[in-house]
Amino acid sequence: MATVDEVAVGDKVTVRKSADVPMSFKGTVMRVYTNSALVSIDSYQETDQNIVSDLKDKTIINFKHIRVTKAAAKAAKKPAAKESDAAAKKNSK
Repeated sequence: MATVDEVAVGDKVTVRKSADVPMSFKGTVMRVYTNSALVSIDSYQETDQNIVSDLKDKTIINFKHIRVTKAAAKAAKKPAAKESDAAAKKNSK
């Protein structure tokens, strides 16, 4: 089971079929919410084609059904913060 701290936009994930999830698939996290994530459906079984079409190739999945297989590269946030601070200081002069 993944948590909000473990899942980030761009992560490659695996979702297993369960009572709450109608099919197993591999996908990419598009957006992270409090207890779930919007996941694009990238790889699935041919027999699930109708379900994927109905879902428009994306679905919202609770973290308890997500397994992160490959984490996305994380951008350094500190330099971006310094740039915005520098811009704010420059604009205030």
